[in-house]
Amino acid sequence: MRSFLLVFYGNTGSSWLIQMLGSPTTVFIPGFEPLERWSSVGERSSGWDVTDSERLGWMRTVFAPPEDRNGPAFGAWLEEAGRNPHFSAPANPAYEVTGFKMNSHSVSDRPALFETLLELGSQVIVLQRSNRIKHALSLYRYHEEQKSQFDKDGIRPPSEIDLKVFHGWLKESVALHRQSEVFWAQALAVLDRDAVTRVRYEEFVDDAGKAETAERLKEFLRIDGLSYDAPLFAKATPDSLESAVINYEELAARYRDTEFQGFLTE
Repeated sequence: MRSFLLVFYGNTGSSWLIQMLGSPTTVFIPGFEPLERWSSVGERSSGWDVTDSERLGWMRTVFAPPEDRNGPAFGAWLEEAGRNPHFSAPANPAYEVTGFKMNSHSVSDRPALFETLLELGSQVIVLQRSNRIKHALSLYRYHEEQKSQFDKDGIRPPSEIDLKVFHGWLKESVALHRQSEVFWAQALAVLDRDAVTRVRYEEFVDDAGKAETAERLKEFLRIDGLSYDAPLFAKATPDSLESAVINYEELAARYRDTEFQGFLTE
């Protein structure tokens, strides 16, 4: 059974990307961020708060289903996989590839995680976001204003940001990206080079980029039928900082002539 892991950090487009990867009927996504330790937020229930060993055991289970999908072995497999409250049974039992997304910190025992991925022959996609200011703005809007980056009603209104609060989210963005870079370097050092690839949010902002990303990952994962039209996760925030921030001139003045200056015009 072929398998993959999408490793991300928040507000990088992972929901769109995993929906795209799960669009073919031959691909099974066994749950939304099934290894996360969620706290109760809105309609979200508490996460699956178990040990790393149990998480990795569950990963081994879902990435290695029985060949016979009609007999009692498959029923037992479904029961075992269902120990995770976020598990969703496959709509098409004849699927050929399994994958899901997780934060890089979801499993603390990194050597054990890589050992498991090697054992299973799994592929890894590391998702990052390059523009620190735009990423910080996305974090700010989500956490401070409860504005999701997705909105069924259309484009979200622009934000008038508190620069002091925003700077805290900018530091958080830098820290998250640094952690992802560590994961990427470790993955390259341990896993086979052709089993690891990196995707950046900026690569799929527009339709042309979405098509190119779908084609590249189709080749990487060896799966057909990827659909990059994911209406549930259409971006609802302008990519232009001038359009997304009411007090853009204040923002620009704050970060002009700093290490973040280049992100203002990217």
